[in-house]
Amino acid sequence: MALFNFFKRKPENSNPSLILPSEEEPENVVSQETETLNIEDENPAVSNSLIVSYATGWPIDLIYGNLHKNYEEKGYADAMLNSNLTFRDMNMSIIRNKVLMIFREVNLKYDGMKRELETRIGTCNAAGLLTSVAELEKQMAVINAHKEELSRLEMDFRNNGNEASVPLMSYECGFLRGVSAIAMSTPSKAPAVPEVSMPSFFTANRETA
Repeated sequence: MALFNFFKRKPENSNPSLILPSEEEPENVVSQETETLNIEDENPAVSNSLIVSYATGWPIDLIYGNLHKNYEEKGYADAMLNSNLTFRDMNMSIIRNKVLMIFREVNLKYDGMKRELETRIGTCNAAGLLTSVAELEKQMAVINAHKEELSRLEMDFRNNGNEASVPLMSYECGFLRGVSAIAMSTPSKAPAVPEVSMPSFFTANRETA
């Protein structure tokens, strides 16, 4: 998929496979504002915990990027355009479906990477290349950890829970802020004073006076 072309960067002096950063050469993180998540891994071939951070260079970054998006300004602008709640729900549904589609694409990418690694591990085992097998198993451990994280994030997103709810919650917050701004800017009209008609006998007395 063209969507993942930027994940195909090859580190210098390395083979075409994805490389797990070593402890001596920690991976550079593009964004310094995002937090890291420690994912415990039971595979003895890797360290006790794998660090998964935003801008890791792995496909999961696409999910982190979309879940960190703030749609508050878009929600506000949409409310200025049309403050109908049906319009709000339609736009939130569009955002939701786009994110779920990205989840499916990223999962498919990881599934393809796993199949390729399994083939290479089998080939290296047959050739007795134990060092290569160990490196490939490290990469497989990272993929499995990312798949678990993807499953958790997708469940949270579907249930509007935890940090995965940021896109939809920010949009709704912006939309409601827009609706409130419209209500405050609309001048309230003073109630009209009803006309009081004079009783007919008062009119008759005035004519005879």
